[in-house]
Amino acid sequence: MEPHIQEEIRESLCNLAPEYKEMLPEKYEKIGDILIIHLHSVLTPYKKDIGEAYKKAFNVKTVLQKGRIRGEFRVPRFEILAGSSTVTIHRENKILYKLDLSKVMFSAGNIHERIRMSTLPHDETVVDMFAGIGYFTLPIAKHCHSHVHAVEKNTDAYHFLCTNIELNNVESFVTPHLADCRDFYGTADRVIMGHPRAHNHLDTAFSICEKGFIHYHEFTPEGKWERIHTRLRNAAEKAGKSISIEEIRKIKKFSPGVWHVVCDVHVF
Repeated sequence: MEPHIQEEIRESLCNLAPEYKEMLPEKYEKIGDILIIHLHSVLTPYKKDIGEAYKKAFNVKTVLQKGRIRGEFRVPRFEILAGSSTVTIHRENKILYKLDLSKVMFSAGNIHERIRMSTLPHDETVVDMFAGIGYFTLPIAKHCHSHVHAVEKNTDAYHFLCTNIELNNVESFVTPHLADCRDFYGTADRVIMGHPRAHNHLDTAFSICEKGFIHYHEFTPEGKWERIHTRLRNAAEKAGKSISIEEIRKIKKFSPGVWHVVCDVHVF
């Protein structure tokens, strides 16, 4: 946080004890015109005043208290500290993502992987097995001009996926599917497995990708890359495919000692 913003927040909270001002969050996540912060529990009695102070200092419409991501659909649990609307449009890499943060997630920490997806080869056929609101679908369609089959079974996420396809004028490059990825039938040059607990769907990925690349995501303890190798080798052998694991990249830290990683797998 820039020092002048931090000082503005502290000055606006004139009734807050000095020791509490030292505990105000300096880290934040800004998605569109919504700010997400994490308050220490001792600041809970002052959360509304703090929310208003951050709202004014950052000139946003809503401030949210960060909560846990829960359930199969990874729905974020936030508390509104200031403002009311949780719907926003986030601009990144010349792409617009519209979403409701009370219903679907958006991780600023995944920005480099989203940008990387925009640099893939052009004119491929791609299946995004866990498309969400279009996190990886939109960069591929917008910048690579590949045709993406975007598969998503969460109706809230699918709604925003369709909205974002129109918002970014990529209707000719994306076919959205409201379905479980296991029910998708077809083949592709490239498969995106953007859910970090996607290992139970590797059989589907290998059935879709006859030859080409799979980008496989997983939560993995530091240094335990062999688990990834084992899962991929076993799934490939079961599918009768040969693979080469090109690279394992750290995306961001998920929890102490655990990383969200992506593995680039060449299928041949």
